[in-house]
Amino acid sequence: MQLQLWSDMNWRLILTLIVVSGILAYLGDVLGMRIGKKRISLFGLRPRDTSRLITAITGVFISIAILITMTIISENVRTALFSMKFIQGQLQSLTRDLQESRSESQLMAINLLDSEKRLKEQEEKLLSVQKELATAQPLLDEIRQSLSTTQKERDQLEDEKTALSASVEELKSEAEELRKGLIQIRSGRIAVFAKEILGQMAVEPMSGRSEVEQIFQELRRQAEYVIAARTGLSPSEIVLAVDIEKEMESIASCTEQQGRKFIRTVAEANAVFGEDIRITYEVSDSVLVYRKGEVLYVQTVDPGAVGENAEAELHLILRMVNRKAVQDSIKPDPATGKVGALDATAFFEAVETIRKAESKLTVEIAAADDIYTEGPVRVALNLRPAEGQ
Repeated sequence: MQLQLWSDMNWRLILTLIVVSGILAYLGDVLGMRIGKKRISLFGLRPRDTSRLITAITGVFISIAILITMTIISENVRTALFSMKFIQGQLQSLTRDLQESRSESQLMAINLLDSEKRLKEQEEKLLSVQKELATAQPLLDEIRQSLSTTQKERDQLEDEKTALSASVEELKSEAEELRKGLIQIRSGRIAVFAKEILGQMAVEPMSGRSEVEQIFQELRRQAEYVIAARTGLSPSEIVLAVDIEKEMESIASCTEQQGRKFIRTVAEANAVFGEDIRITYEVSDSVLVYRKGEVLYVQTVDPGAVGENAEAELHLILRMVNRKAVQDSIKPDPATGKVGALDATAFFEAVETIRKAESKLTVEIAAADDIYTEGPVRVALNLRPAEGQ
């Protein structure tokens, strides 16, 4: 501590003051002694008093010299001599600022404590809310799952609603067409019915284009004659509307083909007398399904049990043949669903034979000709006594 004090002292200033003071004191003393010896009198004073005045003036000069020396050498002395009041004013201002800063700091400390208190309260509330959320999370997940399920059900119901609306519109359209057709039927003015077959012909394998075109012309004539016979008009008065492009495609699909084909002329929609009748062609593969004489159905009939219902029993047998033919890929009539025909005379002769029989009969239905996919299924009835009778 003492070493620090000694090292911090301004030795240059101290030594300078000692030297200057010593020199000035020496000079004053020499000057005073000379004046005393010469007995010089200043301002009417006695020599002794003059010597004292000189000594006093020398002291003044020493003080002035000390101040000047300190001012030159020490910046702190200059500041203390010439800027003390300014420094004091700054100190007072800084003291006030410091006091204000301390007041603001204390206020901020108070506010900080208040904020920390509120923050702690908010943190406690946040922890409470987090606990509540953790408790409610399973319920929220269940609600989300329920909402998702509800949304899926809603989408499904919307799809079903759309499908039902489309079905309703389609049914309305069909109902309107049926209503119009019914009105036309009641008025007795229907010339052809929708999906009615107006003609049918087969195309043999490897038939040329000219042969196929001739078959299509023959199909048109068949349709004209069928409609003419129904309406009482002349075939030349029947107007058939055909899509030429589709007809050309149908002709091309039947030309130079290795397999057998068959063509049907079908009415597109109901048509009344006087209207153009729109027709279309259906082309399909034709294969041999039943050979001539092949047995299609056999059933034993008991005349005693059948009695007067022999006709109905025979109709039932023919329906079973019709079902079997459809299952064996025979194309039915789109309008009636039937695949063949039986000569009325042969049918009623068979009914009469069943009624007159005294024992059980075996009813055998056989193919009357080779039968292809397009039909018709022409059958022959053969009745004989059942075995064991």
